[in-house]
Amino acid sequence: MKLDECPPTVLFTPIIRSRSSVTALCAVRRILIVLVVVASCALLPAQNAVLTGSLGGRVTDQSGAIVPGASVVLRNLATGVQQSAETNHAGLYRFPVVMPGTYSITASLKGFRDVQALVRVLVGNTTSQDIRLQVGAGADAVKVIGTTPLLRPEESSASTVIDRSLIEDLPLNGRKYTNFMVLTPNTSYDGDTGLVSVAGQQGGEDSGYANGNGSTYFSVDGSNATNNYFSDIVGRNRIPYLFGEDSIQEFQVAVSPYTAIYGGGAGFVNAITRSGGNALHGSAFYYNRNSAFEANDALDKAAGNPKPEDDLQQFGAAVGGPVLGNRLWFFADYEQQLRNNPIPVIN
Repeated sequence: MKLDECPPTVLFTPIIRSRSSVTALCAVRRILIVLVVVASCALLPAQNAVLTGSLGGRVTDQSGAIVPGASVVLRNLATGVQQSAETNHAGLYRFPVVMPGTYSITASLKGFRDVQALVRVLVGNTTSQDIRLQVGAGADAVKVIGTTPLLRPEESSASTVIDRSLIEDLPLNGRKYTNFMVLTPNTSYDGDTGLVSVAGQQGGEDSGYANGNGSTYFSVDGSNATNNYFSDIVGRNRIPYLFGEDSIQEFQVAVSPYTAIYGGGAGFVNAITRSGGNALHGSAFYYNRNSAFEANDALDKAAGNPKPEDDLQQFGAAVGGPVLGNRLWFFADYEQQLRNNPIPVIN
Protein backbone atom coordinates (compact mmCIF):
# COMPACT_ATOMS: atom_id res chain seq x y z
CA MET A 1 0.00 0.00 0.00
CA LYS A 2 1.32 3.41 -0.89
CA LEU A 3 1.53 6.17 1.63
CA ASP A 4 -1.14 8.29 -0.09
CA GLU A 5 -3.56 5.32 -0.01
CA CYS A 6 -3.59 5.05 3.80
CA PRO A 7 -6.71 6.26 5.57
CA PRO A 8 -6.31 9.74 7.05
CA THR A 9 -7.20 8.50 10.51
CA VAL A 10 -4.10 6.29 10.55
CA LEU A 11 -1.62 9.07 9.80
CA PHE A 12 -3.33 11.95 11.57
CA THR A 13 -5.34 11.93 14.76
CA PRO A 14 -7.12 15.22 15.26
CA ILE A 15 -6.54 16.76 18.69
CA ILE A 16 -9.01 19.37 19.87
CA ARG A 17 -8.01 21.47 22.86
CA SER A 18 -9.87 24.33 24.31
CA ARG A 19 -8.19 27.52 25.50
CA SER A 20 -9.00 26.65 29.11
CA SER A 21 -7.34 23.21 28.91
CA VAL A 22 -4.15 24.70 27.42
CA THR A 23 -4.06 27.31 30.18
CA ALA A 24 -4.47 24.59 32.83
CA LEU A 25 -1.63 22.55 31.34
CA CYS A 26 0.67 25.56 31.34
CA ALA A 27 -0.20 26.27 34.96
CA VAL A 28 0.54 22.68 35.99
CA ARG A 29 3.85 22.82 34.14
CA ARG A 30 4.85 26.03 35.92
CA ILE A 31 3.97 24.50 39.29
CA LEU A 32 6.08 21.41 38.57
CA ILE A 33 9.06 23.57 37.56
CA VAL A 34 8.77 25.59 40.78
CA LEU A 35 8.61 22.39 42.88
CA VAL A 36 11.71 20.99 41.18
CA VAL A 37 13.64 24.23 41.81
CA VAL A 38 12.56 24.34 45.46
CA ALA A 39 13.52 20.68 45.97
CA SER A 40 16.92 21.35 44.41
CA CYS A 41 17.51 24.29 46.72
CA ALA A 42 16.54 22.18 49.72
CA LEU A 43 19.22 19.67 48.78
CA LEU A 44 21.96 22.28 48.48
CA PRO A 45 23.13 22.11 52.15
CA ALA A 46 23.81 18.39 51.69
CA GLN A 47 26.05 19.07 48.71
CA ASN A 48 28.59 21.33 50.41
CA ALA A 49 31.07 18.49 50.80
CA VAL A 50 33.37 16.89 48.28
CA LEU A 51 34.10 13.21 47.70
CA THR A 52 36.88 13.67 45.20
CA GLY A 53 40.10 15.51 44.45
CA SER A 54 41.41 17.00 41.24
CA LEU A 55 44.60 16.74 39.24
CA GLY A 56 46.24 19.10 36.80
CA GLY A 57 49.54 20.31 35.48
CA ARG A 58 51.57 21.48 32.50
CA VAL A 59 53.31 19.42 29.82
CA THR A 60 56.57 20.84 28.42
CA ASP A 61 59.54 19.62 26.40
CA GLN A 62 63.18 19.49 27.49
CA SER A 63 63.68 23.17 26.70
CA GLY A 64 60.67 24.19 28.81
CA ALA A 65 58.46 25.05 25.84
CA ILE A 66 54.78 24.18 26.20
CA VAL A 67 53.47 21.11 24.39
CA PRO A 68 49.86 21.47 23.19
CA GLY A 69 47.85 18.49 21.96
CA ALA A 70 49.61 15.90 24.12
CA SER A 71 47.55 12.93 25.28
CA VAL A 72 47.38 12.41 29.06
CA VAL A 73 45.95 9.16 30.48
CA LEU A 74 45.21 8.69 34.17
CA ARG A 75 44.79 5.16 35.56
CA ASN A 76 43.74 4.11 39.06
CA LEU A 77 46.14 1.41 40.26
CA ALA A 78 43.56 -0.26 42.52
CA THR A 79 40.55 -0.36 40.22
CA GLY A 80 42.03 0.04 36.74
CA VAL A 81 39.63 2.88 35.87
CA GLN A 82 41.07 5.25 33.28
CA GLN A 83 40.47 8.87 32.31
CA SER A 84 41.99 10.73 29.40
CA ALA A 85 42.58 14.38 28.59
CA GLU A 86 44.51 16.50 26.11
CA THR A 87 46.69 19.52 26.77
CA ASN A 88 45.33 22.84 25.55
CA HIS A 89 47.12 25.62 23.68
CA ALA A 90 48.95 26.54 26.90
CA GLY A 91 50.13 22.97 27.52
CA LEU A 92 47.78 22.55 30.47
CA TYR A 93 45.73 19.47 31.31
CA ARG A 94 43.18 18.94 34.06
CA PHE A 95 41.11 16.15 35.58
CA PRO A 96 38.52 18.02 37.70
CA VAL A 97 36.90 14.95 39.32
CA VAL A 98 39.23 12.19 40.54
CA MET A 99 38.48 9.67 43.26
CA PRO A 100 41.18 9.70 45.97
CA GLY A 101 43.87 7.08 45.49
CA THR A 102 47.17 6.28 43.78
CA TYR A 103 47.34 6.75 40.02
CA SER A 104 49.72 6.28 37.14
CA ILE A 105 49.71 9.18 34.71
CA THR A 106 51.08 8.78 31.18
CA ALA A 107 51.75 11.62 28.72
CA SER A 108 52.45 10.89 25.05
CA LEU A 109 52.85 12.75 21.77
CA LYS A 110 54.22 11.75 18.40
CA GLY A 111 57.96 12.45 18.23
CA PHE A 112 58.38 12.23 22.03
CA ARG A 113 58.96 9.40 24.46
CA ASP A 114 56.03 8.38 26.64
CA VAL A 115 56.45 9.66 30.19
CA GLN A 116 54.85 7.81 33.10
CA ALA A 117 54.65 9.01 36.70
CA LEU A 118 52.92 7.99 39.93
CA VAL A 119 50.74 10.52 41.69
CA ARG A 120 48.63 10.50 44.86
CA VAL A 121 45.25 12.27 44.80
CA LEU A 122 43.80 13.30 48.17
CA VAL A 123 40.20 14.11 49.05
CA GLY A 124 39.34 17.81 48.80
CA ASN A 125 42.75 18.70 47.37
CA THR A 126 44.05 19.83 44.00
CA THR A 127 47.20 17.90 43.07
CA SER A 128 49.68 19.43 40.62
CA GLN A 129 51.85 17.17 38.46
CA ASP A 130 53.95 18.76 35.72
CA ILE A 131 55.37 16.48 33.01
CA ARG A 132 58.44 17.03 30.84
CA LEU A 133 58.62 15.12 27.55
CA GLN A 134 61.84 13.99 25.90
CA VAL A 135 62.44 13.68 22.18
CA GLY A 136 62.53 10.07 21.02
CA ALA A 137 60.46 7.12 19.89
CA GLY A 138 57.10 6.63 21.59
CA ALA A 139 57.95 3.02 22.39
CA ASP A 140 60.71 4.23 24.74
CA ALA A 141 58.98 5.05 28.00
CA VAL A 142 60.41 7.30 30.70
CA LYS A 143 59.31 6.55 34.25
CA VAL A 144 59.42 9.41 36.73
CA ILE A 145 59.79 8.58 40.41
CA GLY A 146 58.85 11.39 42.74
CA THR A 147 56.45 12.57 45.40
CA THR A 148 53.57 15.00 45.41
CA PRO A 149 54.78 18.43 46.60
CA LEU A 150 53.83 19.38 50.14
CA LEU A 151 53.01 22.96 49.20
CA ARG A 152 49.84 23.54 47.16
CA PRO A 153 50.14 26.87 45.36
CA GLU A 154 46.75 26.26 43.70
CA GLU A 155 44.89 26.63 47.02
CA SER A 156 44.77 29.22 49.77
CA SER A 157 42.89 27.09 52.33
CA ALA A 158 44.64 25.39 55.24
CA SER A 159 43.71 21.72 55.37
CA THR A 160 45.31 18.41 56.34
CA VAL A 161 44.49 14.92 55.07
CA ILE A 162 44.89 11.87 57.30
CA ASP A 163 45.26 9.03 54.81
CA ARG A 164 44.85 5.29 55.13
CA SER A 165 48.48 4.59 55.97
CA LEU A 166 48.32 6.77 59.10
CA ILE A 167 44.98 5.29 60.16
CA GLU A 168 46.37 1.76 59.88
CA ASP A 169 49.81 2.30 61.40
CA LEU A 170 49.14 4.66 64.33
CA PRO A 171 47.77 3.26 67.61
CA LEU A 172 44.25 4.36 68.48
CA ASN A 173 42.50 3.71 71.78
CA GLY A 174 38.79 3.22 71.21
CA ARG A 175 39.00 2.94 67.40
CA LYS A 176 37.38 6.35 66.85
CA TYR A 177 39.06 7.71 63.73
CA THR A 178 38.10 11.32 64.55
CA ASN A 179 40.62 11.25 67.41
CA PHE A 180 43.30 11.62 64.73
CA MET A 181 42.06 15.18 64.25
CA VAL A 182 44.52 16.30 66.93
CA LEU A 183 47.37 15.51 64.51
CA THR A 184 46.32 18.51 62.42
CA PRO A 185 47.20 22.18 63.10
CA ASN A 186 44.94 24.40 65.22
CA THR A 187 43.25 21.46 66.98
CA SER A 188 43.50 20.27 70.58
CA TYR A 189 41.59 18.44 73.28
CA ASP A 190 39.03 20.54 75.11
CA GLY A 191 39.97 20.83 78.78
CA ASP A 192 36.39 20.58 80.02
CA THR A 193 35.00 17.68 78.03
CA GLY A 194 38.05 15.94 76.57
CA LEU A 195 36.58 16.34 73.08
CA VAL A 196 38.44 17.75 70.10
CA SER A 197 38.47 21.54 69.90
CA VAL A 198 38.93 23.13 66.47
CA ALA A 199 40.18 26.71 66.10
CA GLY A 200 39.72 27.35 69.82
CA GLN A 201 36.01 26.53 69.81
CA GLN A 202 34.39 24.51 72.59
CA GLY A 203 34.88 20.79 72.32
CA GLY A 204 31.25 19.72 72.33
CA GLU A 205 28.79 19.75 75.22
CA ASP A 206 25.33 18.51 74.34
CA SER A 207 23.71 21.94 74.43
CA GLY A 208 21.08 21.51 71.76
CA TYR A 209 23.63 22.38 69.08
CA ALA A 210 26.78 20.53 69.99
CA ASN A 211 30.43 21.45 69.74
CA GLY A 212 30.47 25.15 70.56
CA ASN A 213 27.30 26.32 68.77
CA GLY A 214 28.06 24.26 65.70
CA SER A 215 31.72 25.19 65.30
CA THR A 216 32.63 22.06 63.33
CA TYR A 217 30.91 20.40 60.39
CA PHE A 218 31.30 16.64 59.83
CA SER A 219 30.56 14.79 56.61
CA VAL A 220 30.99 11.18 55.48
CA ASP A 221 30.89 10.42 51.73
CA GLY A 222 29.40 13.84 51.11
CA SER A 223 26.50 13.44 53.55
CA ASN A 224 26.07 15.56 56.66
CA ALA A 225 27.15 13.48 59.68
CA THR A 226 26.93 16.30 62.24
CA ASN A 227 24.75 15.47 65.25
CA ASN A 228 24.29 16.04 68.96
CA TYR A 229 24.92 12.56 70.37
CA PHE A 230 26.95 12.63 73.59
CA SER A 231 28.20 9.24 74.75
CA ASP A 232 31.68 7.93 75.46
CA ILE A 233 31.09 4.60 73.77
CA VAL A 234 29.88 6.19 70.51
CA GLY A 235 32.62 8.75 70.17
CA ARG A 236 31.93 11.96 72.16
CA ASN A 237 33.09 13.91 69.15
CA ARG A 238 29.83 15.22 67.74
CA ILE A 239 29.86 12.37 65.26
CA PRO A 240 28.51 8.99 66.36
CA TYR A 241 30.60 5.86 66.24
CA LEU A 242 28.79 4.60 63.14
CA PHE A 243 31.84 4.06 60.92
CA GLY A 244 34.56 1.66 62.00
CA GLU A 245 38.21 2.53 61.74
CA ASP A 246 38.69 -0.07 58.99
CA SER A 247 35.93 1.46 56.85
CA ILE A 248 37.55 4.92 56.53
CA GLN A 249 39.82 5.51 53.55
CA GLU A 250 40.96 9.00 54.57
CA PHE A 251 39.58 12.23 55.93
CA GLN A 252 40.32 15.91 55.52
CA VAL A 253 40.42 18.45 58.33
CA ALA A 254 40.05 22.04 57.14
CA VAL A 255 40.36 24.92 59.59
CA SER A 256 39.01 28.38 58.78
CA PRO A 257 39.66 30.06 56.44
CA TYR A 258 38.84 27.40 53.87
CA THR A 259 37.14 27.27 50.51
CA ALA A 260 33.53 28.43 50.37
CA ILE A 261 32.21 25.16 48.94
CA TYR A 262 32.36 23.51 52.37
CA GLY A 263 30.37 25.94 54.50
CA GLY A 264 29.30 25.74 58.14
CA GLY A 265 31.45 26.39 61.18
CA ALA A 266 35.03 27.05 62.18
CA GLY A 267 36.25 23.60 61.14
CA PHE A 268 35.34 21.03 58.56
CA VAL A 269 35.95 17.27 58.74
CA ASN A 270 35.35 15.48 55.46
CA ALA A 271 35.70 11.66 55.51
CA ILE A 272 35.33 9.11 52.73
CA THR A 273 34.86 5.38 53.15
CA ARG A 274 36.93 2.65 51.53
CA SER A 275 36.17 0.94 48.24
CA GLY A 276 36.96 -2.47 46.87
CA GLY A 277 39.51 -2.99 44.11
CA ASN A 278 40.55 -5.54 41.54
CA ALA A 279 42.40 -7.52 44.22
CA LEU A 280 40.53 -9.31 47.00
CA HIS A 281 41.62 -8.04 50.41
CA GLY A 282 40.34 -8.26 53.95
CA SER A 283 41.20 -8.05 57.64
CA ALA A 284 39.86 -9.09 61.03
CA PHE A 285 40.61 -8.03 64.60
CA TYR A 286 39.73 -8.75 68.19
CA TYR A 287 40.72 -6.68 71.22
CA ASN A 288 39.92 -7.41 74.86
CA ARG A 289 40.53 -5.26 77.90
CA ASN A 290 39.63 -7.27 80.98
CA SER A 291 39.95 -6.42 84.67
CA ALA A 292 41.08 -9.99 85.30
CA PHE A 293 44.49 -8.97 83.99
CA GLU A 294 44.64 -5.72 86.00
CA ALA A 295 45.67 -4.98 89.58
CA ASN A 296 43.22 -3.78 92.17
CA ASP A 297 43.13 -0.10 93.03
CA ALA A 298 45.29 0.76 96.07
CA LEU A 299 42.41 2.43 97.94
CA ASP A 300 40.00 -0.44 97.26
CA LYS A 301 42.64 -2.93 98.32
CA ALA A 302 43.28 -1.08 101.59
CA ALA A 303 39.55 -0.94 102.31
CA GLY A 304 39.10 -4.62 101.51
CA ASN A 305 36.90 -3.96 98.49
CA PRO A 306 37.03 -6.43 95.60
CA LYS A 307 38.54 -5.45 92.29
CA PRO A 308 35.96 -3.64 90.11
CA GLU A 309 34.83 -5.60 87.07
CA ASP A 310 35.50 -4.07 83.67
CA ASP A 311 35.43 -6.02 80.42
CA LEU A 312 35.66 -4.31 77.03
CA GLN A 313 35.64 -6.30 73.79
CA GLN A 314 36.13 -4.86 70.31
CA PHE A 315 35.94 -7.09 67.26
CA GLY A 316 35.15 -6.91 63.58
CA ALA A 317 36.18 -7.68 60.03
CA ALA A 318 36.34 -6.01 56.62
CA VAL A 319 36.53 -7.43 53.10
CA GLY A 320 36.59 -5.93 49.63
CA GLY A 321 37.19 -7.04 46.08
CA PRO A 322 35.94 -7.11 42.50
CA VAL A 323 32.50 -7.99 41.20
CA LEU A 324 33.36 -7.15 37.60
CA GLY A 325 37.03 -6.35 37.03
CA ASN A 326 37.71 -2.68 36.22
CA ARG A 327 33.95 -1.98 36.44
CA LEU A 328 32.27 -2.94 39.72
CA TRP A 329 33.62 -3.59 43.22
CA PHE A 330 32.33 -4.23 46.72
CA PHE A 331 33.46 -3.46 50.25
CA ALA A 332 31.86 -4.48 53.56
CA ASP A 333 32.86 -3.67 57.13
CA TYR A 334 31.48 -4.90 60.44
CA GLU A 335 32.55 -3.74 63.88
CA GLN A 336 31.08 -4.14 67.35
CA GLN A 337 31.88 -3.21 70.93
CA LEU A 338 30.70 -5.04 74.04
CA ARG A 339 31.39 -3.69 77.51
CA ASN A 340 30.56 -5.02 80.95
CA ASN A 341 31.25 -2.30 83.51
CA PRO A 342 28.90 -2.55 86.52
CA ILE A 343 28.38 0.56 88.60
CA PRO A 344 29.22 -0.04 92.28
CA VAL A 345 26.51 0.98 94.74
CA ILE A 346 27.23 1.73 98.40
CA ASN A 347 24.50 0.42 100.70
